[in-house]
Amino acid sequence: MRDTIKNRAYFEEYLEVNEKRMERFQNQLQDLPVENIPGRQGCAAFIASLCRSRICALYSSGSDMNAIRDLCPQYVKYLAQAVKPQEGYFDVIDAVSLCTLLEAWECLPDLKTILQQTNMRNKLTDSLLFTLDSTWDVSDLDRRCAWFSEFLKCSSDKRAAYLKSYITKKWYRAHKDASWYDSHKSTANIYAGCWSFEVAAVAKIYSVPDSEKWPYYPYDLVHSV
Repeated sequence: MRDTIKNRAYFEEYLEVNEKRMERFQNQLQDLPVENIPGRQGCAAFIASLCRSRICALYSSGSDMNAIRDLCPQYVKYLAQAVKPQEGYFDVIDAVSLCTLLEAWECLPDLKTILQQTNMRNKLTDSLLFTLDSTWDVSDLDRRCAWFSEFLKCSSDKRAAYLKSYITKKWYRAHKDASWYDSHKSTANIYAGCWSFEVAAVAKIYSVPDSEKWPYYPYDLVHSV
């Protein structure tokens, strides 16, 4: 177990329900007419949301990295089909961050599609994607990633302290508009875990000394690939 809020039995049930929902909506997507573009995009967006939740729940429950890595291409594929992700920028940065952490080069075509069709590129998304494709142009835009611009200004010996401070004091509040925010307080079984994939990806590509004691920090994703 990596999550400390829920127990193993909770996540076993969560993953079982999640799997059935994914199968149901994948079948629904297959049955939708090709010409029903809005319907297919909406269905793909929902499946992508289920994929992300499953990735979080797998990590929270202590699952092997291979299970997470096998699911990542599906998440990215459905996001690309959705055109407009349910979580907007949060989905985009999660997808790029996860692929960076898992070194999922096979996801590059879909990642590029997502960034180009959502118009959500910034310095952070591009810096992460650059680690997978060195021909990718890195944007100077720091919209929605001012924390990353501040990180880059830090000297190498100050970067660990900066990331620790950011993830401890600011990261969670910065996601108050996400659908999963405060989901651990719900009476329904909607909590999948709460993990900062983007901070972990930054720590990885810049070789920042980290700690499994940082809150919301998926330490094993950084050090298991």
